Parts: sequence; C-alpha cells; structure tokens
Amino acid sequence: MSGPSGPGYAHFIDRVDTSFTMQLSDGGQVPLVLTECVGVPDAFSLSFKAGPQAPREQGLYQLSADGFGPEVVFLVPVTLRSHDSDFPLEYQAIFNSMPVQGGST
Repeated sequence: MSGPSGPGYAHFIDRVDTSFTMQLSDGGQVPLVLTECVGVPDAFSLSFKAGPQAPREQGLYQLSADGFGPEVVFLVPVTLRSHDSDFPLEYQAIFNSMPVQGGST
C-alpha cells in the first residue's frame, strides 16, 4: 500500500485561526485565515476565509504561514461572505489520504 505525501491533518489542526498567505500567479498575495479543520488524519477538510482580492476560481494555490510551507493546496470557493468585507470569500480543501491497495490510484 502507498501512503500520502504533502501536508496532512497534523500540519493544520493546530493552525486553526492562523493567518496564511496565498501566492497568486501574477506575483500578488491574498490573506487567508484557516477557520476550520475537521475530520480525522486520513480524511479531513479545511475552511479558509479569504481577502477581497482572492480569485473566485477553484485551483491549485501556493499557501504559506509562519512555520508552514509554501505548500500547494487545491482550493474550491464555496460561498461569498457578504457580512465580512475583510474576508468576503470562503474556500474549502478536502484531503483524503487513505492508503490505496496495490500502491496506485
């Protein structure tokens, strides 16, 4: 069986309410805050609130925080947060790192 690579549950659970930075392809940066990390180490989801410059397209984005990254994470915008002009967009990331029988997907 093969295992996961990249950041895992342990990298995020203690960083809830921590500020992250999203690096944009044009060199710009967007502030994010990790608002939720739920699940178990093999299968979990993250929620981030994002600044107004955040792209509204899902995709791979490079994230970093103090003592973390940079790491590439696939983010999906899930809702507009009209009540929060500082962080008007919410993203979700899903991680499923359960081992695969035979070592291939």
